[in-house]
Amino acid sequence: MQILELGYRSVLMPHTAFSYPDGADGTLLLLTDAPMQITAGTQLLQAESGDAAVIAEHTPLVCKAAEQPLYYDWVLFRQGGDRSFYQSLQIPENTLLRFGDTAFFSVLLEQLCAEFYGANAKRSDMLEYLLKALLIRMAETGGPVAEQAAAEHSDPHYAELVRLREKIYANPQEKWTVELLCSEVGMSRSYFQLVYRETFGMTCIADVINCKMNLARELLTSTSYTIAHVAQLCGYDNEEHFMRQFKKNNGVTPTVYRRTHSE
Repeated sequence: MQILELGYRSVLMPHTAFSYPDGADGTLLLLTDAPMQITAGTQLLQAESGDAAVIAEHTPLVCKAAEQPLYYDWVLFRQGGDRSFYQSLQIPENTLLRFGDTAFFSVLLEQLCAEFYGANAKRSDMLEYLLKALLIRMAETGGPVAEQAAAEHSDPHYAELVRLREKIYANPQEKWTVELLCSEVGMSRSYFQLVYRETFGMTCIADVINCKMNLARELLTSTSYTIAHVAQLCGYDNEEHFMRQFKKNNGVTPTVYRRTHSE
């Protein structure tokens, strides 16, 4: 795969737009943090905060901001010799995708941007690795918005699960376990794990970890707390366990993350 262009936290002012009248000369990945109107070919897509879209090569495209400025991340790439790999992921194109959590994507896109404009001797290898990781995660956790909207109406547990998820994200310091989460909604362990994954595209424990990582990244960049104290505030009794999990989810240790994001 070859990255042609990319942008991290690009800004689009109210009622302004950018476009590819004849389509882009590659596959375009978009992630927005606010409402955006996307016209892809003949499809009119009303994106909300956190939505993503993968626009197929040579698809006429217009992206317009609504009433407020918005930030968006984007990667324009050619599949090249990895076309079969990309197709195997079966990521829907020219439609809206929604994820349980977008923080992981933002971290990867920021790393992609740093590598793209850097002078690392292994730059090409790193870019390909990071892009593939991003696409694999999208394939694993994303789903078309239309399908998720249908699930809201067909799944009798949807509202209950959404309330539970809001409680998880409001209390990242809690030591959430599968048993505790099951008891919150009165479901059996196996059934709860099944419907949670079907509803949010990830396991309940993966979602809990995402929630804790969100808080950890915020504390590392906005406070001078020790790593041990950050671990404690995120609900970890063991600092080493926190550090291992942070590196697994963010690609770097908490110390390196703090240093690179505080400059």
